[in-house]
Amino acid sequence: MFDRLEFLFGEATMALRRNVLMALAAITTVAVSLFLIGGLGYVYFRIDEYARTLPGKQEMRVFLRSGAPYAQITETAKQIRAMPGVASAVWMPKEKVWEKERLQHPDLTEGIENPYPDAFKVTLSDLSSAGKVAGAIRAMPAVEPAGGVVYLEKELEFIDQAMRVVRWLGSVFGSLLFVTGGVLIYNAIRLTILSRRVEVRIMQLVGATRLTIRAPFVIEGIVQGALGGALAALMVLASHQVFARFIESLKADVTSPPFPLGLALAGLSLAGATYGLLCSVVAVRSPMRLQ
Repeated sequence: MFDRLEFLFGEATMALRRNVLMALAAITTVAVSLFLIGGLGYVYFRIDEYARTLPGKQEMRVFLRSGAPYAQITETAKQIRAMPGVASAVWMPKEKVWEKERLQHPDLTEGIENPYPDAFKVTLSDLSSAGKVAGAIRAMPAVEPAGGVVYLEKELEFIDQAMRVVRWLGSVFGSLLFVTGGVLIYNAIRLTILSRRVEVRIMQLVGATRLTIRAPFVIEGIVQGALGGALAALMVLASHQVFARFIESLKADVTSPPFPLGLALAGLSLAGATYGLLCSVVAVRSPMRLQ
């Protein structure tokens, strides 16, 4: 068994050495495509993480009309909680809010009547649905028509647009480069097969199985894809370090979290290896005959 494995990996290594330029082209193209996809994915999750750190980022304040009856308030709470994109809606009675304010600021609240209306603290589960949720809440009869819904509208819109752009760039350019990398891996393996067609034919004549003949070419594709994924992880790491130094130079009150190199190496290498496996299987699927 070990002899067979040694033979298979030896043949794959030999093929890589014979077609160094083609293999490098395939590896670098896969690396660039995975760098784009992985890098934009990393940026996407960092933007989402930043959005979750904004104070009040996922919260809305919904102010009710003065004198709204309890039954109407209860019904409004049920309707808000049933909306898509809403995680929770907590009723904030004006008496409890005012009592808390008086305890915290007794000097400022002395001799003043309660100015607060009844309100809800609405927590969102999906930032992209903030606009729809706010519009639906404003249309409710118990909600104050003027300024009844308050939230970080511009900030959430900016974050949502940024995340859409990142997703679009990753989908379009990453897909194009991924297809290009697949074509290069496919061509590299097909050229290897053509250059060794005599050896392949001899192996067929002496009774070698299809698996024994095709496995080295499949291993070659897996190696190319895995190397491209590892290179992509290093490129994302380098970009992260450059960005972190840029943030430090601005002396901004923002800290860049450590880059998960191990996770990136494992994930992108696995993705590249899987992609190389698929491309190489396609490349060797037709019978290899002496032409």
